[in-house]
Amino acid sequence: MKKFRDFIYNQHDVVCNQKYANTLPYSFHLECVEAQGNKFKHLVKYEVFRNEGNSFSDSFSSDKLIELALIAHDTIEDARLTYSDVEKLGTEYLGNTIGGKMLADIVYCVTDEKGKNRKERKSDKYYKELSENKLAVFVKLADISANTLFSKLSGNSMYDKYKSEFQHFKEMCYVEEYKDFFDYLEAI
Repeated sequence: MKKFRDFIYNQHDVVCNQKYANTLPYSFHLECVEAQGNKFKHLVKYEVFRNEGNSFSDSFSSDKLIELALIAHDTIEDARLTYSDVEKLGTEYLGNTIGGKMLADIVYCVTDEKGKNRKERKSDKYYKELSENKLAVFVKLADISANTLFSKLSGNSMYDKYKSEFQHFKEMCYVEEYKDFFDYLEAI
């Protein structure tokens, strides 16, 4: 996991020289997203996924998949990685191609659409596609809560924007088993 985390952090912090809140290394945001997700990971129905041959040695858990997705969630959007790059990373770290595809699908689902402004990037089409992948919804909840909490604590002007966008996200992507996470975010 450390090797995976180091690679992703390097992509954001060094290769792309990306900053969070204009001054912090972007890896700070990734750590916050992971921490928010870890608070609520117990809400995700635990599953063990196996390869097509049903070989136990090539299995991985939804827990491991979520861990990787929380860290890698912005790699397509911000770190110059493609769907195929994420799929290869997932295959390597989860031990099989099914896991690689699932990781790439989650990261792809949480990646904003192309758009000239924020409203276009977070369209109903974006939320509809996101809502079709429950693990992606969970990762997006962690991302939104990290951004909302940081903006509230730092007095950042994005706080009101995040809160108003959350209402639309909730209408479009609500998952009953994640109710506690939605409620937590509502209360921030």
